[in-house]
Amino acid sequence: MNLKHWCELDEQIYISETDEQYKQYAGLSYNEKLIEQLAEIKIGSSQIFINFFSEPRELLLGSIEDIAYSKTKKLELELHNTRNTKIVSSRHRFKDSPVNWSNWRQFNSLEDNHKKRKDVYDEFIAKTSYIAPIVEQRFLLIKEVYRDLGENHGLDPVSSYLEQENISYDQLIEFIKSMGKKAKKPFREALTEVSKAVLNIQPKYYDDFYFFRNKVYSDIERNFSGIDPVNEVKKTLTNMNFNLSKIHFDTEDRKDKYPSPICFFVRIPDDIRVLYKRESPIFDFQACFHETGHAMHASSVDPNMEYWNKYKISMGIAEIFSTFFERLTKNRRYIHSLFGSAKVNEIIINKLIARTHFMELFFVTFYTANSLMKLEYWQQNLSMDQACKVYSKLIKEYTGFEVPGEYWLLHHILPESIMYVPSYLLAAVRAAELEAYLRNKFGDLWWREHESGKSLGEIMRPGAAIDLSIFSRLDSSTFLNEIIEPV
Repeated sequence: MNLKHWCELDEQIYISETDEQYKQYAGLSYNEKLIEQLAEIKIGSSQIFINFFSEPRELLLGSIEDIAYSKTKKLELELHNTRNTKIVSSRHRFKDSPVNWSNWRQFNSLEDNHKKRKDVYDEFIAKTSYIAPIVEQRFLLIKEVYRDLGENHGLDPVSSYLEQENISYDQLIEFIKSMGKKAKKPFREALTEVSKAVLNIQPKYYDDFYFFRNKVYSDIERNFSGIDPVNEVKKTLTNMNFNLSKIHFDTEDRKDKYPSPICFFVRIPDDIRVLYKRESPIFDFQACFHETGHAMHASSVDPNMEYWNKYKISMGIAEIFSTFFERLTKNRRYIHSLFGSAKVNEIIINKLIARTHFMELFFVTFYTANSLMKLEYWQQNLSMDQACKVYSKLIKEYTGFEVPGEYWLLHHILPESIMYVPSYLLAAVRAAELEAYLRNKFGDLWWREHESGKSLGEIMRPGAAIDLSIFSRLDSSTFLNEIIEPV
């Protein structure tokens, strides 16, 4: 077997795994045994690479990570099933079913009774006792994989992530803390003002980031209820000369469908699937653009690129184009264009922009805490109880909320991924830099220019090997200045 043959085999395993995982997350019928058996095959394929190849380095990093995830696949499936069957309200319902982990965000979006939301939050926190042992066992097994396979290559869960993101530990810590420090004071000032306007009371510990991202627009969202997110995103991409034939949109609201919008790269660049379910008009609009940004990147990758540059895309790069495209939904000129010749109340637009800046500040403080906790978890070899204490402390430090530390176990990424969360902060900065780059080349209405689509496509074509230096210096001031001191 040569490297080419190994890549062809590994790609087929990846496609089969991702197709079945998509069905699971979409709330469709899927075969759990098939997922487990494909994970076993993936372990064998990855072990072959480690035993018989040493280059490219990207595949070595990916193979160790794939073994870590594949060896814990049964626990991942157990976590998925337990969340949907045990993290369930005994008292409150959403539509015709009890509120559960999968529809919790939709419930919070529509429920005006604060006591009911508190009841559900408190009960879910108590029920993290069902999933904490699963998460702990899974992460302990991941540590074992890196100890057994990574040590000879100088790799552990954090160093592997840092190498993929091409950043040192000290640089990443400084980057995260600097962003959190700069955002926390203006966030708390905005929180007081926004809570008074939207909630009419001071926020409580159960008013989390995901509650606010829907509720913060509640007094203006009716103005956007007529916008079809999928139609708008397709229209915009088509105008930029992107090919949408490779992207499938699933917007059905199924009982066990994953609560967060998500994009699956089933076969790059030919089979990309976006799924989300409605929460509120403005969030749906933003989420659809975000996930389509992922899809736009994957479907633009040169099919002749090496296997590792098609499929081993670092998290920090994977999130750039999704975050970049979501930024359009927060662009004053773009928002005006949605309403055509209809006169739009400038007060509504101003509120949307101001609330969006508030949510960006919330995002920075929340994800600063998330990122620092996860880094400390691996670096300090924390137990679940210790991780919960650290998380509560960090959330308090950066957002000001007194949150039960177990909350991180109810998140959709923190208890699943080895790292990931710092990548959102890296991508937010790079997305702002990318927009500045396109604006300088094509003007303030860059999304209307066919050439901007061509330029963007050329940046995305190399997949994992994109040249960040074209548009990014990882200068956080580009992003922070627009949300802290908006013009």
